[in-house]
Amino acid sequence: MGIPSPAAPPGVSVPGSLVPVAFFGRTSTLIQNYQASMRRQLRNSQEKLPPGFVIVGHYWDIESGGLDLDQRGLAELDAFAEVGIPRDGGIAALLAEAQAPSPRFAAVICEEIERSARDTFNALKLEKELSAQGIPLFATDEPINVEGMNATTVLIRRVKQGVAEWFRLQLKEKVWAGFREHTLDGWNIGTPPYGYLGEKVPHPNPAKRAEGRTKTRLVRDPARAPVVEQMFTWRAQQRLGITTIRQKLNADQAQYPPPRGEHWTDQSVYQILANPKYTGHMVWGRTSSRSGHWHRVPPEQWVWTTGPTHHALVSRDVYDTAQQVTLARASEAEDPGNPGHPLARRTYELRSRMRCRICHRRMQGTTRASRTYYTCPHDASNPRHFAAYPDHPKRILVREDHLVPVICEFFGTRIFGHDRAALLRTQLPENDAAKAAQRGKRIKKLQKEIHRVDNAQRAQVKELDRTGDAGDPATEAWRERIRERFAELVAERKGYTGELAALTADDAPSQAPELLDSLPALAGRLEEVKPATRARLYQAFDLHLLYNKEMHQVTIHATITTSTPGIVAAILADSEPPSAPARYPFPLANSSAMGSSSALRCTHLTAVRSNDPSDRPLDLPR
Repeated sequence: MGIPSPAAPPGVSVPGSLVPVAFFGRTSTLIQNYQASMRRQLRNSQEKLPPGFVIVGHYWDIESGGLDLDQRGLAELDAFAEVGIPRDGGIAALLAEAQAPSPRFAAVICEEIERSARDTFNALKLEKELSAQGIPLFATDEPINVEGMNATTVLIRRVKQGVAEWFRLQLKEKVWAGFREHTLDGWNIGTPPYGYLGEKVPHPNPAKRAEGRTKTRLVRDPARAPVVEQMFTWRAQQRLGITTIRQKLNADQAQYPPPRGEHWTDQSVYQILANPKYTGHMVWGRTSSRSGHWHRVPPEQWVWTTGPTHHALVSRDVYDTAQQVTLARASEAEDPGNPGHPLARRTYELRSRMRCRICHRRMQGTTRASRTYYTCPHDASNPRHFAAYPDHPKRILVREDHLVPVICEFFGTRIFGHDRAALLRTQLPENDAAKAAQRGKRIKKLQKEIHRVDNAQRAQVKELDRTGDAGDPATEAWRERIRERFAELVAERKGYTGELAALTADDAPSQAPELLDSLPALAGRLEEVKPATRARLYQAFDLHLLYNKEMHQVTIHATITTSTPGIVAAILADSEPPSAPARYPFPLANSSAMGSSSALRCTHLTAVRSNDPSDRPLDLPR
């Protein structure tokens, strides 16, 4: 294998018969002495060049060698001017110049091949891209042969590239392990979170302590810690949205000082509510960097201390409840009753609250001929949808003006009616034996579903083994669909096993039916109030609906906590008396479904629980 001897390209003016060369350098971060490092690399490259070669271009960067080539050479740093050597650009500019019709240089030199990249694939890719243009890549710690690279030179370079990648990965592993131990010892990494102050402690290592270095522990900030506690109360107990919390904070910045800048933002509120350090535990590893991009790490992979290491602003239960609220509100409007986007032409009163009884997918709002419907997104033409629910009807939709009167009747009798307590008693299990029987029935059903999924997974694996020739495009497409279906089964099984674990771990779920009596008894017609007010009530009770097309029936599930009465009182105080006729003035009995002569029926189900996150709503019949 040989590479032609480089010669001056046409159009390049160099003294005599000298060969033009581009210098390429890189130092990883600003933490190092990048000025001295870059000057050393250039000096070594100049001294190593064979006679007749001269450097005409300087391409260097201050960045990680683990980045992909398409992400390299894009930084614009003020530190470039401090290095004191010319710079024609970074690696991106080097490759662009090499691919030009008449490049300025005929070869490239670097101090060592690790400077090109600390990833074997990208280092080899850079070498090949230069070689494709007839431009060799030299390194000062390798033999430079203008006649071309021989087998020994290639072997040395490949070994060095592999060692460079190994060193980078090993260093990252050791640094991560060091941060893990640092966290488990209770030391804070980075800026103290809002609500805490950083207490500097002399470094436990004597040598570093002698240098004046310190470590940081978190202590409660008396001025800002109450703000964090109030934010979690709004989120976990009152289920307020991020935007609503931000507005409350900005309305009184003297009581709720913003973390930085002149006002609170949605991002600053979200970051505080998502930070687990407020539980008193030190936590590490919530994000990771891959190929220069930051990614969220699943909570089960975070590093937690075994016990509290600093003052807790919220309990672990309150924190977990706040995260559940975040997941539950992921598709809910922050301001119920108003469009979620400024360009939205209308809003749907039951957005994110309707699900299909068959597939449990969230039903979507749509408008047809001035009527509002909620339709199931199941697509019978989609092979995955059809395989999961072969008996699913092609179309399931229900009119909003049929649903709202039923919901209003539910609130009027089951939530605010005078006979609500008696109606609830008929629904709740009579004694512990009845509760155990109800829970046991659900456990058996979950076990049956897990068994069904296991059988389906085994069938998918057998089918995957039997599918024909691996080189056939149709076979490959079929195998890909099998893999997608298997992934769906894995997710489905995970949901069933999680619910089963919760049921078996909780032998006596705590219920608090007496909370129903703390709500006001209202005799008014809920249909006559504004849709925005009804939407706030839906949010206060975490309302969910399950629509059964076959029986034309809707199951309503509401949750009452100790904070619900206060929220309802605030909603009633803010609401205005209806100034227009009822939106749905017709009798409930005349509310019939589209294409059906039978009235829409409602199975009233009210779940009552305390604010204890370990308590669960009553199980609903599937």
